[in-house]
Amino acid sequence: MKRLVYVLDDHRASAESLADALQDEGYATEVFTVPADAVAAVRRAPPDVLVTDLRMDGMDGLEVQHVVGRMAPEVPVILVTGYATVDKAVQATRAGAFAFLTKPLDLDGALVQIRNAATLRSLRRQRDSDDDDVVGQSPTLLAALGDADRAAPTRWPVLIVGESGTGKELVARRIHRRSAVARGPFVAVNCGAIPDTLLEAELFGAARGAFTGADRDRAGLVESAHGGTLFLDEVGELSAAAQVRLLRVLQEGTLRRVGQTRERAVQVRVLAATHRDLRGGDFRDDLYFRIAVVPIALPPLRARGQDVLLLLGRALQDAASDVGRPAPTLSSEVVDAVLSYPWPGNVRELINLAQRLVVLVPGPVVQLTDLPAEVAQAGRATSEVSLPEGAFDLTAWLGSLEADALRRALARHGGVKARAAAFLGLERNAFRYKLKKYGIEDP
Repeated sequence: MKRLVYVLDDHRASAESLADALQDEGYATEVFTVPADAVAAVRRAPPDVLVTDLRMDGMDGLEVQHVVGRMAPEVPVILVTGYATVDKAVQATRAGAFAFLTKPLDLDGALVQIRNAATLRSLRRQRDSDDDDVVGQSPTLLAALGDADRAAPTRWPVLIVGESGTGKELVARRIHRRSAVARGPFVAVNCGAIPDTLLEAELFGAARGAFTGADRDRAGLVESAHGGTLFLDEVGELSAAAQVRLLRVLQEGTLRRVGQTRERAVQVRVLAATHRDLRGGDFRDDLYFRIAVVPIALPPLRARGQDVLLLLGRALQDAASDVGRPAPTLSSEVVDAVLSYPWPGNVRELINLAQRLVVLVPGPVVQLTDLPAEVAQAGRATSEVSLPEGAFDLTAWLGSLEADALRRALARHGGVKARAAAFLGLERNAFRYKLKKYGIEDP
């Protein structure tokens, strides 16, 4: 498949000259003379490389780079100008430009830069494909992924629920890759990371003069996701006003920028994620039922059994590759410890541990003493469980261990059943059944 390069220059002869040279080198090209047309094309079908002139009417090359960087950050942008200055080159580089070329173009040099940029794009695609892959074989995870794959080809919103660090964005990217809008942009927004005073403008855009500092009309992140997927992480953090605006996007397929009365049509597939129950609080019920058409619950790492070893092995390999050393192996005591540890930080905590071990463990084998105290203690607690002397009732003995685990979980979480159940990797109904089975009352 030919690599696709978009060439943007308001001087058509210059754009076509470069496009002809690229076609001779085996590239597919599209030429644009209007910046807005190029931006719209990137939104519909991101190219392998975008080459844009710096000085143009309406929107200059730096503005194009900024918009494309927000909308399709994986696309390398090369800026070309006949008015080169050190300040502009520095500004372009800081903004993320892949290269800054001057006119008249050294064609051979330009082709080298474009080839390098296209290669980078291919590597990014491969990396994203690898990084976005959800690793695991536990039945609870496979059931959640099965739901995600069945929901992917539809246009319905999906709500992904899970603790922090369970991989909610990875599942959202998986859904996007398998959807009908896979060639469109994937725009991820952490709703809890944007200040309330800026949230509406960032999401829905703003008109010039709408607030102090709004010196031009600006599209928001929802518009940037037009023709693709909008992923709203921690959607429960949206303000009341932003919830109303989002509801209109879902119901009517339109939005209104802050400070404008004009309605704009927008087509986006909305995926959302949260770590908490959105019902019964300050989150709108009507919006909840709009975004939770297909709910998907991701299990915590402690409920995924042997997946812990699979994930830790991969994380050790990745971390060791980064520092150029062989990945260490795990002693049997360490295996017991990581399988017994509850992983409150889930996969994110596991990756953190892998990186720490690769840096701090000098030998080829990780020992129990190399682990953080809280993880090592889980291994020691496991090793302290011993069988009773002589003949004994195995069923009753296992029941006593289970009852003790239930009591400890309740005590550890202040008697809050939902938290204790999640800590043990149990559904709430199963947890209540076991409490009743062993006659355990709240502490």
